[in-house]
Amino acid sequence: MTTSPEELKKNFTDQIENTDKQIKELNENLKKATEYKLKLEGGLETLRLLAGEGDQPPGEAAPPEPPVAPVADS
Repeated sequence: MTTSPEELKKNFTDQIENTDKQIKELNENLKKATEYKLKLEGGLETLRLLAGEGDQPPGEAAPPEPPVAPVADS
């Protein structure tokens, strides 16, 4: 069974339309997931602040204090 060029063109056009719809849906879902992640990160930051942990994200230690030179006795 051979497919005519017209049938192939229609098939490809339909596939392009379906793929465009899928891409649009995926982009919308990605945007929603990104916004949700940002809200979750904000919630974690709020919990850290309430717990008195400062504004350091997890896994990042506070910068080290600069060394203090010893005082010489005279």
